[in-house]
Amino acid sequence: MKVYLLLLPILLFSCNKSETDKHKKYENTENQCFILSNGINYDEASKPVSIPTHEEILKNLPKHIQIKSLPDFKKFSYDKKETAEMKGKEKEYFESNEYKNQFKDWIAALPEFNYVSVNDNFALAKNKYGLWLVEKINDQYKPYFLGLTQNCYLQDFYGKSQKFIQNNQFVMNGTLVDVQRLSRIPMLPKYEVIKDGISFTINLDDVRKDNDKDGFNDLFENFIGLNPNSADSDGDGIPDFEDHNPKYKSENSKFTSMYELVVDQPVKNEQYSFTEVLTNCEYFQKINPKNLKVLMYNTSEKAPIKEDVLDLFFPGKYSKMKTYENYPEVYFTDFSDATGDGTISAEFIKGKWKLGRKYTVTFGM
Repeated sequence: MKVYLLLLPILLFSCNKSETDKHKKYENTENQCFILSNGINYDEASKPVSIPTHEEILKNLPKHIQIKSLPDFKKFSYDKKETAEMKGKEKEYFESNEYKNQFKDWIAALPEFNYVSVNDNFALAKNKYGLWLVEKINDQYKPYFLGLTQNCYLQDFYGKSQKFIQNNQFVMNGTLVDVQRLSRIPMLPKYEVIKDGISFTINLDDVRKDNDKDGFNDLFENFIGLNPNSADSDGDGIPDFEDHNPKYKSENSKFTSMYELVVDQPVKNEQYSFTEVLTNCEYFQKINPKNLKVLMYNTSEKAPIKEDVLDLFFPGKYSKMKTYENYPEVYFTDFSDATGDGTISAEFIKGKWKLGRKYTVTFGM
């Protein structure tokens, strides 16, 4: 009998501790997702980060990129007129028949990229993250992220066949620039020179490296925060390349399904591009969108994100969910994205969510 009396308090303590831990986890999740009392509107995760100086950008250039100064070079002009001309020519070029004919096969294989130059079995391409090298091998097209982001501007390469592959290296000339944008507002960016007249050199062995054989090269996985040594970064049984939420294990619950509807939308079939969402809400982090491919980041993960692409990361932000006394069954979240600002309402009716979207400000709609 004494044995049972001794064990009983231990069992009771274990149960109470388990229930307490469970309650704390639930309470923490609710606080991260809902406004339980009057407080901040937007999630703490949506606060802006500090912008690095030119010296910091130059110092923190990825180690696989070698740069050297050129004795003779074309200077980079960054006044508004030349910036507008440069972006205008780029847009005009990507819509031209010349472009469509020159890169016909490449576009057919991987239409999600914009192609800018070709060198034998290699094409130089770009998407929102920066520059990619696409290699053609036996009628198969394999993209590799170069780690050259907006900060690395390559001059005079549109539509030209250039020898950018030399001795198993990618080599091109250009300028290291600082790109400044007004967040969300579709205006031309301002470019400021960090270092003018340089040659960028990258070893192709570094570019092709894909330790986990998941279809994303290591440079890209390190850049976006996936595990380059695991083909399934979140351990959910779905390979990173096929996973619509590769950083977090997805869950099927009432509120994850709500957040899926909030963020999901019909999109083009893009394998090498994601929609980034910055949130500390576990319900939001564990969504499994049907259409959109997402990368979920929490506050502590924000720092490693490259500052030179932050204007392209996290295109929208969402407040914590809240309810009102007059509408206790309806959840509201404020949103702000490239289309405008407003409020999304979500009501759970007969086991399904019904969403409404009301704009207070619109951009280009």
